Amino acid sequence: MKNRSDQLVHEFGRKIVTGEYRSGEVLPKVEYISEINEVSRTVVREAFRGLSTLGLVRSNQKAGTVVLPCSDWQWWNLDVLTWIIEDGNNTDFLLHLTEVRLGLEPIAASLAAKRATEQDLINIKNAFERLEQSIGDEKAWAKADYDFHERILQASYNAIMINTIKTLRKALVLSREKTYHAAMNFPRSLYDSMYESPTQEVLERHRSIYDAIMARDEDLARQNMSDLILRVKKLLEQINEKHS
Repeated sequence: MKNRSDQLVHEFGRKIVTGEYRSGEVLPKVEYISEINEVSRTVVREAFRGLSTLGLVRSNQKAGTVVLPCSDWQWWNLDVLTWIIEDGNNTDFLLHLTEVRLGLEPIAASLAAKRATEQDLINIKNAFERLEQSIGDEKAWAKADYDFHERILQASYNAIMINTIKTLRKALVLSREKTYHAAMNFPRSLYDSMYESPTQEVLERHRSIYDAIMARDEDLARQNMSDLILRVKKLLEQINEKHS
């Protein structure tokens, strides 16, 4: 059970993250929020401090409590991530998330090709087989896809990359659901003409990463992972265009 201060943090935090309050906008005065919500001013000030800790606002006596630009937000905070994930218009966030993946996962694939133990290779093989079996089930695919990439990440033995991706797990699963849905339901122009179907393209791109790691080919593993994530990025860009 959240106390009243925490409830206000969630209420205003969600409104800021989803754009109801925009960068540079001043939040209502403490006295007004206190009266409307039937709480003490101390509770409201405590909530504002919570929002400030998340990098969402900055308070001062002259300007009031001002919403900060998204570049200041504590993106790795679970509350901030949850608010943006629950927003229906979050494709820009998912696109930025994919760009983060593009900076990390090709390197992780290359490191996995080099460092994976025999047990790691077995784990990656099992994860790929689960991925094959999940074709046709959107939610099962999203989870199996995340698990496949996580096995590769674990085999990189880079603790910083592993921890960063784990923090983003919920958002990454959602991103996979959205892009898989797009690949399955959008026109043929959205997938590569060399493949007979979007299902085949999705699976074969993952197989190419799997094969490169099994062959201990670091450069090919990096390239194939990069190609896959760039494909995801293109899908998200096309989703954006469709809804703009």
